[in-house]
Amino acid sequence: MRSTIDVHLIEGDVLTTPCDLACFKHAQSFYGADEAAVSAIAKRTGSSWAGFEVAAGEVKGFDSAGALTAPRVAFFGTDRLGSLRYHELRLLAGRMLTYAQTQPGLKRLATTVHGVRAGLDEHEAVLALVGGFIDAFQKGAGGDVEAVVVVEQNPGRAKRMRQTLEDGLSRTGGVTRLPTGGFRVERSVAFRQTPVMATAGQASHEKPHAFIAMPFLAELEDVFHYGIAGPVKSAGLLCERVDQAAFDGLIIQRIRERIETARVVIADLSTANPNVYLEVGYAWGRSKPTILLVRDVKELRFDVQAHRCLVYRSIRELESQLSLELQRIGAA
Repeated sequence: MRSTIDVHLIEGDVLTTPCDLACFKHAQSFYGADEAAVSAIAKRTGSSWAGFEVAAGEVKGFDSAGALTAPRVAFFGTDRLGSLRYHELRLLAGRMLTYAQTQPGLKRLATTVHGVRAGLDEHEAVLALVGGFIDAFQKGAGGDVEAVVVVEQNPGRAKRMRQTLEDGLSRTGGVTRLPTGGFRVERSVAFRQTPVMATAGQASHEKPHAFIAMPFLAELEDVFHYGIAGPVKSAGLLCERVDQAAFDGLIIQRIRERIETARVVIADLSTANPNVYLEVGYAWGRSKPTILLVRDVKELRFDVQAHRCLVYRSIRELESQLSLELQRIGAA
């Protein structure tokens, strides 16, 4: 049994990342990285997609047949995407490391951060996933695994997640920063979770959240990550939004649930996206405190012009206004 394991977060594509085993979730349907992996393997082998489906709690391993850089892949069945929360990510990481130790000669495991585009707070999600790997390793899982590689395709998100791990893991005993990047975890019977890593593993109802209604557009990414997420996190809230590119029945139900349980809904009405207006209407119907934002009053539609709306001309101005508004309505 190894006494240390390394954890890396890199920018890239998990399908082409050098590793011995690539791990994917299967949330009772195919999404994102797992969909891409199944597509590549099925195309190479002529296999039916149905053969890759995995019931919740179960796991299936396959030879990648050269369709991925990893020679082996594993799909871990989870509950549906709408039920995937931070605690489930933590348990999923543990299942991955436990499975890895059953595979002879496996030294390097790769996976992605799951659920971010379906509404999870990206910082909390990566802490939950990595925290799960650390927990499982400290409890004896891992076998001969030397390194876990978390792969993120979006350059900006990868950079933010690395900083999140830097901040979170620096407070965790037995974890040291590697000169080449990443972290080394030393196995210890005296290991205790730090508050930061423990917080990442809480069930969603134990930590309040803000629901952010806004389009996933490149022009608004800095607005979200620096103008909105900063004040929300300073107020002690998770910052969650759902990618409207996945706007099907399942995602609509997830949006409703996260709005209903949110402490506050923050909606950026810039670009007059109809789905954002739909989410605002639902929030009002549920009597949720709602903060409206817009870059230019000319972008507002008639049905909200009579409501209080924060007009911002810069991200710095938005950050300041939103911080004050969160305090004013008592969301902090």
